[in-house]
Amino acid sequence: MNKLTLVVFTLLALSVLSTPTFILNEVKSLWSTWKDIHQRVYHGVEEEAKRFEIFYHNYAKVIINNAENEDYKMALNKFADLTSAEFKAKYVSNGFRFDKEQAEKERAEREATSEGFSVDYETLALPAKWDWRTQGAVTPVKNQQQCGSCWAFSATGALEGIYFIKNKKLVSFSEQQLVDCVTADQGCNGGLPTDAFDYSAKEGIETEANYPYTAQDGKCKYNKKQTVKANTGSKAVKLQDPVALKAAAVAQPVSVGIEADEDAFQLYSSGVIKSGCGDQLDHGVLVVGYDTIKGAEGFLVKNSWGADWGMDGYLYISTNGKANSGNGVCGILSAPNVPTL
Repeated sequence: MNKLTLVVFTLLALSVLSTPTFILNEVKSLWSTWKDIHQRVYHGVEEEAKRFEIFYHNYAKVIINNAENEDYKMALNKFADLTSAEFKAKYVSNGFRFDKEQAEKERAEREATSEGFSVDYETLALPAKWDWRTQGAVTPVKNQQQCGSCWAFSATGALEGIYFIKNKKLVSFSEQQLVDCVTADQGCNGGLPTDAFDYSAKEGIETEANYPYTAQDGKCKYNKKQTVKANTGSKAVKLQDPVALKAAAVAQPVSVGIEADEDAFQLYSSGVIKSGCGDQLDHGVLVVGYDTIKGAEGFLVKNSWGADWGMDGYLYISTNGKANSGNGVCGILSAPNVPTL
């Protein structure tokens, strides 16, 4: 797409009413196909018209990004009928309740009691790429749905990884137990993976099969006799250090926080995200490795929005340690933590 066409399309994108009929008809055809794929049925003509206009504007975002951005691509995925505000409210807002000052205080306390992550990363000869999925340490991508429980999914992913490393057995752990029972957090209204690690170290954690996910807050009803002892505590990975995070990810899957309330995430399709997000952490995910894609190195990140989002539920976030004043792209270097044996 040449620059003139791109400018024209950008201007047209400001209003459906100003769009030429032949373009509008093509987008409507795309809209019909999209609704069939995602099984969308709207209530009433007004709601249908509203959702189409939102879809149209997201279509424009995809076209413009993909024409200008060689690093990552967008697509009309299952979130394409949501505004940015709706997407944030339903899938991101308050999921990762990160308080920087409190986190720094807790980190200092852990380090003072020799609980800090103390690997000398400078001595590690890291492989060119790493992927815990190929080792059998990662469960299939899960879906938190419209519940702000990303923190619980980030935690179970890390616990599943370390349990596999110790026992050579992959077990899917219960996010719902964490949502219902971790009193330090707020269930579907958000929490922190470190609180989940503290809880599981004390109480143990049940399997997904025994305590299935409901995507809503519930009464704590875990059975102590059915729990697994997956960890003894947790440790923090060195902040603002991409080499440290890579080294930790080679040792085990790592729980991290990111800022995911931007178009780069809502409509992400493939590639390495190198920009388009800040470091105001609002979403918990799992780093399971890293790789270089088209010359850009990125952390391989497991999300919890289902396998029908992104790259079969995964994305790549750049390992650039200079972004966001050292906090990394999307803040990925701000709060990495791992459970300990």
